Amino acid sequence: MTKSSIQIFAFMLLVGGINFLMPREAASISAAIIALFSGAFFIFYLVKNKLHHDVLRGLLLSVAVMAVALIPILGFVIIIGFLIYNMSRAIDGLKCLLPDVIASLILYGLLFSRVLFDVQTPTVIVSLGLMYVVAAAVYCRRLTGLSSEHAFFRMSVMWLSVPFAILTVMSIISALGNLFRTVGSSISRTIITPQTVAGHMRGALKIDAYSRNVTSTITTTVTQTVPGVGTLTATAAADIAQKVKSEKTK
Repeated sequence: MTKSSIQIFAFMLLVGGINFLMPREAASISAAIIALFSGAFFIFYLVKNKLHHDVLRGLLLSVAVMAVALIPILGFVIIIGFLIYNMSRAIDGLKCLLPDVIASLILYGLLFSRVLFDVQTPTVIVSLGLMYVVAAAVYCRRLTGLSSEHAFFRMSVMWLSVPFAILTVMSIISALGNLFRTVGSSISRTIITPQTVAGHMRGALKIDAYSRNVTSTITTTVTQTVPGVGTLTATAAADIAQKVKSEKTK
């Protein structure tokens, strides 16, 4: 192993040691370390390498597309095409994440099976720990030759791949459900209606027939279909997935 892969292996041994050598309640500490470190380093890497600019540009483009989508008929075609484009990019990014998802499921399963299945037999706990060390070593060998920064980024992506894949799928479903929204508004207008009053007696006074204007207010409800936030969620998921893919394939 190179220096970067040894550093990653040391981190994995740290969280594994906390989980297997301490009381089972310490598993929450391992989970917290993984989540906080991976999430923080992932954001740090994106910001440091200015990759977040592309995500922001994608969101601004989505806002522009939503504005164009206000054009009747043509706008709907544009926004649907834009959504399909971003969904394909998000799915492409998910395919690239598949090896990380498999690796993280194996490592998570070995790391937390003691708690999930209430394992208390020392022999089984030791066996799980040894299998975790072997799986961690095999994964770290894949990072040989990378710089420390890139290796830690790849490890962060691996730990975050399962929740990220779930969030990406949920964002696609949300995008489909919120592609358009119906907005209702009330419009009030005053109309004047001519009215004929028949001749009649008012006490001893005879009133001849006459015409008068009667004003009334009519309120109507108007509904309009406008673009929703679906394009924003789909674009954000697609841009992040593509950034992860591009950095992984370096």
